[in-house]
Amino acid sequence: MIKSDASMMEQPSNRIRSCWSFGNPYSLRFLDDPPADPPAADPPAVPAAPASPFNADGTFVENWHTMAPDGYEELREDKTLPRLKNPWDMARSYVQVRKQVPLDKMPRPNENFSEQDWGEFHKAGGRPDTAGDYNIKRPDEIPEELMPKEIVEGFQELFHKIGLSKKQSDALTAYNNEKTIEAIQDMAQKEEQEGIAVWDAIHKEWGRAFDQNVHRGNVAIHAGSNGDEGLEQRLLAKANKDPDLLKLVSNLGGKFTENTPFESSSVPTPSDLQTQIAKLRADPRYMSKDKSVRQPIIDQISRLTEQMFKDKA
Repeated sequence: MIKSDASMMEQPSNRIRSCWSFGNPYSLRFLDDPPADPPAADPPAVPAAPASPFNADGTFVENWHTMAPDGYEELREDKTLPRLKNPWDMARSYVQVRKQVPLDKMPRPNENFSEQDWGEFHKAGGRPDTAGDYNIKRPDEIPEELMPKEIVEGFQELFHKIGLSKKQSDALTAYNNEKTIEAIQDMAQKEEQEGIAVWDAIHKEWGRAFDQNVHRGNVAIHAGSNGDEGLEQRLLAKANKDPDLLKLVSNLGGKFTENTPFESSSVPTPSDLQTQIAKLRADPRYMSKDKSVRQPIIDQISRLTEQMFKDKA
């Protein structure tokens, strides 16, 4: 017996059923078949890298600094550049920096400075073009032997090598000259004081015989110069400045003037007087009990003693 369509619809097969979940009543699958793989999804589209760091409205694209070309690699990793959104921000930032740092400001030296960098640095600081441009002069108060030409040129070369400006060189030179002149003056004053002390000692030693002994020294110098007037004048000038030399030539002069008429008028020195007094005191007459014998010796000692103290005064 043939069943009606309705009864057949009421008893559908156990193995098939309509798959309405996909919206297609004619898509059928067996219930005991494994589920079909879903259709593969399309890969996400990779946006193409922008060809320009600028947007259509003139602003910078995102991460525009990473597009820096070769030669500007350090910009790609800089963390401060993303905050600049357009060229006007960049211009404003530049102007603000330039207001704080003048265009002619010298760079700060560092360990990577080349010879050319140092040269430009020193030139910007006022170093002259050549060492001779320092034009250091020796003052008249400083003797040439203390500041010869070679020393001056050496200082100029050194100043140029270490990059001193003309102003710095002038200041250092002025200070050095000032201290050198002070040292020369102090030395001259000290020598003068020492010389005065020595001359005072000679005056006290020679007493009234000072001029006589100086004359003896002149006689020795005249004889020793053997007619050379230049030599004689130089020796006289040195003897007048050197008390020890004066005493030496005076002693030599005494040898030349022995047993001469000049010696008969010799003026005894305090030392000579003291020697004479010692001889008189050693004279037996000085110890005589006879006053008439002793008195002339006493009177002579008194005269010599008075003369000796007068010369010392």
